[in-house]
Amino acid sequence: MRSRVQRQHTMTSDFELRRANAEDVDSIYNLTSSMAAQGLMLSRSKYKIVSTLTSFFVIVEKSSGKVIASGSLAPLWTDLCEVCALAVHPVWQGQGLGAELVLHLIEEAKRLKIHQVISLTYQVEFFKKLGFKVVEKSQFPRKLWRECMECPKLEACDETAMLIET
Repeated sequence: MRSRVQRQHTMTSDFELRRANAEDVDSIYNLTSSMAAQGLMLSRSKYKIVSTLTSFFVIVEKSSGKVIASGSLAPLWTDLCEVCALAVHPVWQGQGLGAELVLHLIEEAKRLKIHQVISLTYQVEFFKKLGFKVVEKSQFPRKLWRECMECPKLEACDETAMLIET
Protein backbone atom coordinates (compact mmCIF):
# COMPACT_ATOMS: atom_id res chain seq x y z
CA MET A 1 0.00 0.00 0.00
CA ARG A 2 1.35 3.42 -0.94
CA SER A 3 1.32 6.28 1.53
CA ARG A 4 -0.35 9.53 0.63
CA VAL A 5 1.83 12.41 1.74
CA GLN A 6 0.16 15.79 1.95
CA ARG A 7 2.04 19.07 2.02
CA GLN A 8 2.10 20.33 5.58
CA HIS A 9 3.68 23.67 4.81
CA THR A 10 3.33 25.90 1.80
CA MET A 11 6.26 27.97 0.67
CA THR A 12 5.59 31.66 1.09
CA SER A 13 6.80 34.44 -1.12
CA ASP A 14 9.67 34.92 1.38
CA PHE A 15 11.39 31.71 0.22
CA GLU A 16 12.33 29.96 -2.98
CA LEU A 17 12.73 26.18 -3.26
CA ARG A 18 14.90 25.38 -6.28
CA ARG A 19 17.54 23.06 -7.66
CA ALA A 20 20.98 23.77 -6.27
CA ASN A 21 23.73 25.15 -8.47
CA ALA A 22 27.50 25.52 -8.20
CA GLU A 23 27.17 28.84 -6.38
CA ASP A 24 25.33 27.02 -3.57
CA VAL A 25 28.07 24.47 -2.82
CA ASP A 26 29.82 26.46 -0.08
CA SER A 27 26.51 27.24 1.60
CA ILE A 28 25.41 23.59 1.49
CA TYR A 29 28.80 22.50 2.81
CA ASN A 30 28.74 25.04 5.68
CA LEU A 31 25.15 24.18 6.59
CA THR A 32 25.66 20.41 6.61
CA SER A 33 29.05 20.68 8.36
CA SER A 34 27.52 22.79 11.12
CA MET A 35 24.76 20.27 11.70
CA ALA A 36 27.22 17.36 11.57
CA ALA A 37 29.37 19.07 14.20
CA GLN A 38 26.30 19.06 16.46
CA GLY A 39 25.84 15.32 15.89
CA LEU A 40 22.56 15.86 14.00
CA MET A 41 23.78 14.24 10.77
CA LEU A 42 26.84 12.68 9.21
CA SER A 43 29.35 14.99 7.59
CA ARG A 44 29.83 15.34 3.84
CA SER A 45 32.92 16.54 2.08
CA LYS A 46 32.74 19.43 -0.33
CA TYR A 47 33.82 16.97 -3.03
CA LYS A 48 30.81 14.73 -2.21
CA ILE A 49 28.45 17.70 -2.49
CA VAL A 50 29.96 18.80 -5.82
CA SER A 51 29.88 15.27 -7.24
CA THR A 52 26.18 14.89 -6.34
CA LEU A 53 25.15 18.51 -6.96
CA THR A 54 22.50 17.61 -9.53
CA SER A 55 20.57 15.76 -6.82
CA PHE A 56 20.44 18.76 -4.43
CA PHE A 57 17.64 21.20 -3.81
CA VAL A 58 17.86 24.31 -1.64
CA ILE A 59 15.53 26.74 0.05
CA VAL A 60 16.72 30.31 -0.27
CA GLU A 61 15.56 33.28 1.79
CA LYS A 62 14.66 35.77 -0.92
CA SER A 63 15.44 38.92 1.07
CA SER A 64 19.05 37.90 1.78
CA GLY A 65 19.68 35.38 -0.99
CA LYS A 66 21.04 32.96 1.63
CA VAL A 67 20.61 29.20 1.45
CA ILE A 68 18.76 28.27 4.64
CA ALA A 69 17.98 24.62 3.90
CA SER A 70 19.29 21.87 1.66
CA GLY A 71 18.66 18.26 0.83
CA SER A 72 19.26 15.80 -1.94
CA LEU A 73 17.51 12.84 -3.49
CA ALA A 74 19.94 10.11 -4.45
CA PRO A 75 18.63 7.31 -6.69
CA LEU A 76 20.04 3.99 -5.49
CA TRP A 77 18.31 1.80 -8.05
CA THR A 78 15.19 1.86 -10.22
CA ASP A 79 12.98 1.12 -7.21
CA LEU A 80 14.75 3.02 -4.44
CA CYS A 81 16.13 6.47 -3.67
CA GLU A 82 17.39 8.18 -0.54
CA VAL A 83 16.84 11.55 1.09
CA CYS A 84 20.37 12.73 1.93
CA ALA A 85 22.07 15.74 3.49
CA LEU A 86 18.85 17.26 4.81
CA ALA A 87 19.81 20.38 6.74
CA VAL A 88 17.99 23.49 7.93
CA HIS A 89 19.79 26.51 9.38
CA PRO A 90 19.14 26.64 13.16
CA VAL A 91 17.41 30.04 12.93
CA TRP A 92 14.83 28.54 10.56
CA GLN A 93 14.29 25.15 12.23
CA GLY A 94 10.79 24.31 13.45
CA GLN A 95 9.04 26.37 10.77
CA GLY A 96 8.23 23.55 8.35
CA LEU A 97 10.99 24.19 5.85
CA GLY A 98 12.64 20.80 6.37
CA ALA A 99 9.28 19.10 5.93
CA GLU A 100 8.62 21.12 2.79
CA LEU A 101 11.96 20.07 1.38
CA VAL A 102 11.41 16.37 2.16
CA LEU A 103 7.93 16.48 0.63
CA HIS A 104 9.44 18.07 -2.47
CA LEU A 105 12.04 15.29 -2.65
CA ILE A 106 9.27 12.70 -2.37
CA GLU A 107 7.48 14.41 -5.27
CA GLU A 108 10.74 14.28 -7.22
CA ALA A 109 10.93 10.52 -6.53
CA LYS A 110 7.38 10.17 -7.86
CA ARG A 111 8.34 12.14 -10.97
CA LEU A 112 11.22 9.72 -11.50
CA LYS A 113 8.79 6.81 -10.94
CA ILE A 114 10.86 5.54 -8.02
CA HIS A 115 8.39 4.12 -5.51
CA GLN A 116 10.46 3.77 -2.35
CA VAL A 117 12.28 6.54 -0.54
CA ILE A 118 14.58 5.83 2.39
CA SER A 119 16.40 7.95 4.88
CA LEU A 120 19.15 6.93 7.25
CA THR A 121 18.72 9.43 10.02
CA TYR A 122 19.12 10.51 13.62
CA GLN A 123 15.86 12.51 13.31
CA VAL A 124 13.38 9.63 13.63
CA GLU A 125 10.40 11.62 14.94
CA PHE A 126 10.73 14.20 12.17
CA PHE A 127 10.52 11.55 9.47
CA LYS A 128 7.71 9.67 11.27
CA LYS A 129 5.58 12.83 11.10
CA LEU A 130 6.05 12.79 7.32
CA GLY A 131 4.85 9.20 7.01
CA PHE A 132 8.15 7.31 7.05
CA LYS A 133 8.32 4.02 8.96
CA VAL A 134 11.32 2.52 10.76
CA VAL A 135 12.76 -0.48 8.89
CA GLU A 136 15.83 -2.72 9.10
CA LYS A 137 18.92 -1.36 7.36
CA SER A 138 19.63 -4.85 6.03
CA GLN A 139 16.74 -4.34 3.55
CA PHE A 140 18.92 -1.96 1.57
CA PRO A 141 22.07 -3.66 0.26
CA ARG A 142 22.31 -1.13 -2.60
CA LYS A 143 22.70 1.65 -0.02
CA LEU A 144 25.63 -0.25 1.45
CA TRP A 145 27.27 -0.52 -1.96
CA ARG A 146 26.86 3.15 -2.71
CA GLU A 147 27.85 5.21 0.29
CA CYS A 148 28.16 3.21 3.45
CA MET A 149 31.45 1.66 2.37
CA GLU A 150 33.01 5.15 2.61
CA CYS A 151 31.52 5.93 6.02
CA PRO A 152 33.76 5.81 9.12
CA LYS A 153 30.75 4.44 11.06
CA LEU A 154 30.28 1.45 8.73
CA GLU A 155 30.88 -1.17 11.42
CA ALA A 156 28.97 0.73 14.10
CA CYS A 157 26.22 2.58 12.24
CA ASP A 158 23.94 4.38 14.67
CA GLU A 159 21.51 5.86 12.15
CA THR A 160 17.94 4.61 11.87
CA ALA A 161 16.65 3.43 8.50
CA MET A 162 13.24 4.79 7.54
CA LEU A 163 11.10 4.16 4.47
CA ILE A 164 8.11 5.67 2.73
CA GLU A 165 6.39 4.34 -0.37
CA THR A 166 5.23 6.91 -2.90
